[in-house]
This record gives sequence, structure tokens and C-alpha cells, in this order.
Amino acid sequence: MYLVPAPELPPNPKERVTPTMPRLPITDYRLKLLPPALALIVVTTAVPVDLRAPVGWDGSIELLDIAVNLVLYAPLGLALRGWSWRRLLVAAALLSTVIELSQVWNSGRHPSPGDVVANAGGALLAMAFARRRWRDNPAAGTVLTVGKRLVAAALVALAALVAAGNLPTHPSQLEGWDPGYPLLLGNEATGDRPWRGTIEFLALASARLSPTGAHHGAGTANLLPAVVVANGGPAQPLPAGLARSLATAAQAQNALTVVARVVPATTDQRGPARIVSFSSDTQHRNFDLGQEDRRLVFRVRTPVSGENGSRQQVETTPMLRAGKPATIVATYDGRVARVYVDGRLCGRRNFAAAASAGPVLLDEELPAVCAVLGALLALIARAFAGSGRRSALAAAVVTALVALALPRAMPGLAAALAAMPWAVVGALIGAAAVVSASSRGTPANNAASA
Repeated sequence: MYLVPAPELPPNPKERVTPTMPRLPITDYRLKLLPPALALIVVTTAVPVDLRAPVGWDGSIELLDIAVNLVLYAPLGLALRGWSWRRLLVAAALLSTVIELSQVWNSGRHPSPGDVVANAGGALLAMAFARRRWRDNPAAGTVLTVGKRLVAAALVALAALVAAGNLPTHPSQLEGWDPGYPLLLGNEATGDRPWRGTIEFLALASARLSPTGAHHGAGTANLLPAVVVANGGPAQPLPAGLARSLATAAQAQNALTVVARVVPATTDQRGPARIVSFSSDTQHRNFDLGQEDRRLVFRVRTPVSGENGSRQQVETTPMLRAGKPATIVATYDGRVARVYVDGRLCGRRNFAAAASAGPVLLDEELPAVCAVLGALLALIARAFAGSGRRSALAAAVVTALVALALPRAMPGLAAALAAMPWAVVGALIGAAAVVSASSRGTPANNAASA
């Protein structure tokens, strides 16, 4: 019996051969948790936004703050699970105390002993969980295996962050001002916001001035030929020509500074009581500076703050005293409004952050957002670069360049970063933490699994 080979059939043109796509090489590696944990804590809670007049410790307790502080120090507890609980308690409490002390001068932060307790508690709870979860593996919980799944998750998170950074924003510049509004002292045009006290000096400038520049009179001119005493009566108007020129110049320069030396007659004034107001009534204004008890209130009209400016008003800490002179510098630079009293920052409002899609994350938390961006870039670059030291160095350089360039290419972050340009340093810190935690580690397939 003979086997006759089957004849070869011609290829079917309808059948398509799908070419195999080359897969990008991803090197698994181990990431020590301690450097990223410390970087996250420092960037999130210790990087200053603006230096202000020191404030006291805040004893109030909020459930959300407790939860955030517990989670923030949990990676530290995982990274140091091999320590004794006493040693970890002292280290976490000491670190938290030092950071809370620095927040005394950090605008937007409120130092609290409750935060110290929550921070230390979060570290101890994470340690207890890790010891119970990985009893037989001392290395588990202190390192993280970075593989294809985690790199894919990092790519998704990075894409989501970039997408969020490209969401449309609202303008925060000075616009929509009405030059026909009267410029008034001591009251509102409607007569129902009287202020009692003495205005010894008043200057207006269409520029952003520091307290030092305002003190030396840079770009300002005294508008009062004599001391003005406001006794709660009708508003005292300034020349209409001055009001019109100020409205035009401030919008053209996208900046405003009000310098005033005042002596409040009493701290029992509310409304806020108008020291100086550029407005037609209580609901329509270009700007005003007023007193609310011992606090100052500064409102500026922009698209994000509204016709009355009240949606983003600046309110200072209690600084005024009856019969005591106070030198006030209230300034807006098109992005951030600040109020200084006797040379110290006492109030601040970030209009650029409020105009974005994520106002909570783009003011005092902007350095942390940039740090997460840098860490994700480094985690991805490290996986594709290989396990050698040269590869780690190349990944670090590429990550640093991309981290510096990428946030500025996202319109949703552009205005916020312009208000706080140094916040992008957080991206470098996040990237450095990831690279340093992984550059000397051994590949994951040659070490104990996390």
C-alpha cells in the first residue's frame, strides 16, 4: 500500500495572516516602599504654599482629616514593619510633629495635635496589618513587586491624570469691570455698609506689589490729600476720573494692589463694613476692602469670583484691634489674591486653582499632584529601561525631562502652575523617590516575592 501525498492547495486570498506585534520588554523589579512613603508625606504636608503670619495650633477634629492622616502614614508603617512598635511610634510622631510645626507658617495648613495622633496611629495600624498578613515573610510589605500589571495600572493612572489636566478651565483674569461704578470710602453707595475709623493713607496701583514694594511706594500714589475720618455716615466718593482710569489700567495689566493705613474705631463692624469700595451696590462691584469683626475681607471681580467677587473672597486671620493702626496691602496678580497686614501674609485665595476642574488638588495639594505624576513616570520608565544602573540613570533623566515638560503642556494645570511654578519640583521628588528605591534592588524573579 502506497501513501500518495496530498497536493498542495493554492493560498486562499480571502484568508488574512495577522502579523504578530512585537511586545515591549518590561523588566520586573522590586520597589522599596520607604523612599516613596517619605516623599509622599513630605510633599503632601510640608511643602509650603505661601509663608504667612504664624498661627496657633488648631484643636478642632474633623473625620475626613483623621481618615486622610491615617492613610497618609500607612505606607510608612508597611515600610518599617520590621521595627519595634515603640520605635515606629516615636519615629512617626516625631516626623509628624516637625511637619505640623512647620505648618504654623504655611498658608493653607492648620497645625493640629490631632493630626500627630492620627499620623502615628496610621503607621501603627499598617504595621499590625502587615505583621498579621505576612507572618512568614519578613520582606513582604516592605517592598513592592513592579510587574506588567502594575505598569499597566500606572499607564492608565497617568493617562487619567493627563486627561484631567486637559479639562477646560474658567478664566481668572480681571475682566468685566464697570468703569462707571463709584470709588468710595467708608461705606457702600447704598449706605448700608458703614465703617467707622480713620484712613491715614490710601494708594491704588494697577500692578501686583509686595509689601516691601508697597512700603517704598513703588508704582503707587497717595490718593488722600488729608486724613479721612469715617464715622458711619454716607460714603465719601473719590474722583470719577480716577475710578475710570483705575478700571481700565487694572484690566489691561491684570493686576491690582490696594495699600491702606487704617485705624479701626471698633472691632464690632460687620457686613463687611467698607473701608474702600469700587461698586454700585452690595451685589455689583469691581473690588472692595472691608472689615468683618477683627478680620479683613478682600473681594475682586473676575469670571470665577462673580459679579460680587464673593465666590472667592479673601478673609484674613483676626488681626485688627480697635484704635491700633494697621498697614494693609491687598493685592491680586491675575491668579492669586493676598492680604498682608503690617508686612505679614494673613489671607490668601488661589483664583487660578478655583478656575480649574480640580480646585481642591491644584492649590496646596498641587506639589503632591506633581509628585504622583513624577512617580508614575519613573515607575513606567524604570520598567522599560532594564535593571542595570545605567538603565536606571537613563530612566531618571528621561523622567525628569518629561516631568518638567508634561504638566506645562496640560492646559488644566497651566494656570495653577503659573501661580505656583515651584510646585513642579514635586514631580522631581516623586521621580527621585521611585528611582532611588529601585535602582539598587535585585530583579523580582531572583528575590522573594512581595
